[in-house]
Amino acid sequence: MKFKLSVYWKFFFLILLAFSSLRANSQDEQLADSLLTLLPAEPDTSHLDIYTDLALEYLYTDHLKAKEYIETYLEIAQQYEAPEYLAFGTNLLGVYYNIVSNYREGLEIFKEAKAMYEELGNRERVSAILNNMSIANRNLGNLEKALQNQMESLAIKEEVGVNDEALAASYWNIGNVLGDIENYTESNAWYRKAEDIYLRLGLKDDFIDVRYVLALNLKDMDSLELAMPIFEEALAHYRMKNYHNSVAGSLDNLGSIFKARGDLQKAEAYYLEALEIAEAHGEESLPGLLYRRLANVYKEKRQYGHALDYAEKALEVSRKTGVRKKMITDYLVLSQITEAMGDPNRSLLYFKAYHALYDSVFAEEKILAMNEMEVKYQTEKKQQEIQLLNEKAKRAALIQKGLGGAVAALAALLMALAYAIRQRVRRNRLEKEKLDAEIAFKERELSAFALQLAQKNEVLKDIQGEISGISRNLNGNKELKKVNRKIGYTLRDEDNWELFLQRFEAVHQGYQKKVTEAYPDITPNDLRLMALIKMHLSPKEIASILNLSNEGIKKARYRLRKKLGIETAESLDEFVVRLF
Repeated sequence: MKFKLSVYWKFFFLILLAFSSLRANSQDEQLADSLLTLLPAEPDTSHLDIYTDLALEYLYTDHLKAKEYIETYLEIAQQYEAPEYLAFGTNLLGVYYNIVSNYREGLEIFKEAKAMYEELGNRERVSAILNNMSIANRNLGNLEKALQNQMESLAIKEEVGVNDEALAASYWNIGNVLGDIENYTESNAWYRKAEDIYLRLGLKDDFIDVRYVLALNLKDMDSLELAMPIFEEALAHYRMKNYHNSVAGSLDNLGSIFKARGDLQKAEAYYLEALEIAEAHGEESLPGLLYRRLANVYKEKRQYGHALDYAEKALEVSRKTGVRKKMITDYLVLSQITEAMGDPNRSLLYFKAYHALYDSVFAEEKILAMNEMEVKYQTEKKQQEIQLLNEKAKRAALIQKGLGGAVAALAALLMALAYAIRQRVRRNRLEKEKLDAEIAFKERELSAFALQLAQKNEVLKDIQGEISGISRNLNGNKELKKVNRKIGYTLRDEDNWELFLQRFEAVHQGYQKKVTEAYPDITPNDLRLMALIKMHLSPKEIASILNLSNEGIKKARYRLRKKLGIETAESLDEFVVRLF
């Protein structure tokens, strides 16, 4: 058997590399009964393989029963003082805690297992446990540690020489963490590397799963036309395999696409079907995600009572599982709902909680460190290659005594070259850190300004709508109409745009000039849309800032696509982000 990868929203997507030869299937009572009959009358080490199979059989279907078998396994391993078995069972217990979303407990268990395998000198198993630690850290919002775990795991795999399937799992997991910090270009590149390996090896389940997370990135990049067929393909595969959590995850993402298109009825239907499956078969995090989805749907439908109920349920799950990234979203949604319900004091409390938690998870230094980590990995590989050349030169000196002086000179040259390269890399890194810090600060200022602009426009449009209603009831009161016109003028205020574009140019110098030179048909309105897309803002935020309806945004995107000469299958967002 081989673990089945539960696929749902990417902050809960677990890659269980520790047992790459195992796959969890649906519960098979007949198989479990037959395994139990094989147990000898007196416990001995032969029990361990049977209890392993029993634990894996129930790991995704009956968590409590699986834990019971794992604990029995550990008791036997301790009784017979079998270090390899004890390390294996400890890691398996950590996997159990990951699956039930108790990531803090799982992380502590994995640390124990890692220390055991390090003492045994089993580097390959250390690599596998680092992968599992990364999953726990990622779900707890410790993204820098999660990426560090994955890079260390990959370095060990390359050192010991694992097979392509194991490398693909690392590529996949690195893509997950980079996707979490919205570095979608790099994330997609790692996913594609894993996808190529799974396609070549004929591993259909893994191929579908990695395409699924690639579709998650495409959805976040607003490439809905590219993401939707992948989700539909995955849904059909998961239904056929009877993978309940994965079916619920696919339904959830299809619901999100319909919501992005403004079809709230279809979105609600997909979310409710997914929630029914998740509550019957899923662990705690998946229902929490769907509570969050439904809260947003009902908020947009102005059914604030339902919205508040589901949002509070989502926050309760986030607190229980300790997933801080989800708590950030929950606080923000609760702030928006209570504001819409006319409770500004409660809304402000939720917003303060959101802001404080957001700053702690996405602090500037963490994002900079994570983006540098991949550069560090590539630099270390180059240094290892230089070290290998030095070692070869030394061996050549022993074999070719007559060329000893020349080889020594070559070795010295290589060492000098290695030192020069390290110094250059260090200088470049320091300069890049300084530049990136300045750019990151400007980008944060720009994003904050854009989001404030969007929020201001949303509030003004709501007030404008209320004034229009009051004006109609008062037979067109002139003063109200005058106020309404002033609000309309404010929504079209060019001064705000001038400020925004100045800040945008501070981050992306010369962008507007380069675009207009390359595409003479581009208008100022097109430039505004391109700037907001380049900032990775959502369609709703862009619509608020530009004071356009959902239909207006679609038309504007269509016109921009034609002016840029983009093919139908190509993502507008990816094209604009890459441009200049």
